Amino acid sequence: MRFTLAQEHIDHFNKTGAIEFDGVFSEKECLSLKEKAEEILALRLNPTDRNPLDYMSNECLYLNGRNLWKEGLELKKLCSKKQIGEIAYYLFRKKPIKIGFDQYIRTGILQDCPFKEDHTLKEISSVRPLLGALLILLEPLSSEIDSPFLPKKAGNAMYVSGNVIMPLISLFNEKKASMLLVSFTFGKALYCLEPKDPLTHSLKKEGVVFGDVAAEDLCPTIYHP
Repeated sequence: MRFTLAQEHIDHFNKTGAIEFDGVFSEKECLSLKEKAEEILALRLNPTDRNPLDYMSNECLYLNGRNLWKEGLELKKLCSKKQIGEIAYYLFRKKPIKIGFDQYIRTGILQDCPFKEDHTLKEISSVRPLLGALLILLEPLSSEIDSPFLPKKAGNAMYVSGNVIMPLISLFNEKKASMLLVSFTFGKALYCLEPKDPLTHSLKKEGVVFGDVAAEDLCPTIYHP
């Protein structure tokens, strides 16, 4: 069954750069997503009792939280829930909608930040064009961040335009935050040098160089009307 957003939803997104949908993911689904993301992160970082994930720097956690779908996080299945890819199409009006990258944003207790200042999503993405992203809050934030560009409740899904400035400093100042970001691109996505992206060189490990088209195995299609 096809899904069509109400025009007021689209108008709100075009005006503000973001729109939040309540209760898209259940508490059980959020827990499952978090557990799988933590499992992949642990495999990448090999934490110990003396050096658990909570005591690793936020920069280290961020650098190892990119593209979890390659190691078992079922993003295609995730993005089919509630017609998530289709909603992205109606909001961004581009096709086909592809995953640019996913990023598990997980903070410990050190409150350091991998960024020196707040940026737009486009500014911190080496995949272009970057339309925007879906943010899924997996557990409640420890404090209220006064920003219209972060989900307010666990289980909520927020679509954010790539042009809005994200509250990165405030987010990484949170203790034990847990959020999944799924970015969207379209058409022939390119891998480009972006110095503001701490992971700008990451796709070189996949055998691509700057200026190459990111093929389906790097930016999978999730919706094609």
